Amino acid sequence: MSQTISPYPVISGNSILNRLEADEYQRLFHFFRAVDLEAQQTLYTPGGEITHAYFPVDSVVTNVATMNDGSTVETAMVGREGVVGIAAAVGGYRARYWTRVLLPGEALKVEVGFLRELFNNSPVWQKLLLRYYSTLINQVSRRAVCNTRHRLSERLCTWLLMLHDRAERDDLQMTQESAARQLGVRRAGVNECMGWLEKLNVIDHRRGHVQIVNREALEDAACVCYPEFAEEMHWHDGIKV
Repeated sequence: MSQTISPYPVISGNSILNRLEADEYQRLFHFFRAVDLEAQQTLYTPGGEITHAYFPVDSVVTNVATMNDGSTVETAMVGREGVVGIAAAVGGYRARYWTRVLLPGEALKVEVGFLRELFNNSPVWQKLLLRYYSTLINQVSRRAVCNTRHRLSERLCTWLLMLHDRAERDDLQMTQESAARQLGVRRAGVNECMGWLEKLNVIDHRRGHVQIVNREALEDAACVCYPEFAEEMHWHDGIKV
């Protein structure tokens, strides 16, 4: 699937890039390209070479593990707080998961070779990327526990909140089928939970979209993991570069 590319990206919205000093970004400006990522677009396939990394601005990207029977479950979600393909910058060269776009939007694309060079030669980039990588690993670990210990209704609420945090918009472009695929459950289960949330006026669900109506109530219905996931959005607080 093609990507719409603009030669002049506007830096805003991505937490890592926003931590750079203005002169540092100006120095790197021409190495980044703004791209529009489309819903369901595949960025990496398991075992495939990672050639580019993506810094989401208002898009959201998901890492999905695929089982031998074809079933799937999301292992991590990346939005404006991070970078997709970070493993290639700090050591790995091939993707471990199916990585695709969950919510469409803009991202900044850069060649992995250049990002690896920044990581190896710049203390600022080392600090930022390693701190975020640690945050991402924590998310993967917590998601593994959450997926096995908490009820579907709680997990769905937490997942919707994580999407909402990254998208920063109430209207989320998604289907029940995609939600079920991310949560590793049957669509019927997601349908039942969304129906329950609609009756409580927490969300408004229509074909291909979920509208967050009452975020406070959604937080009340989420599992105990959500506060920790919410903290991920602020991993960069207090970092001096």
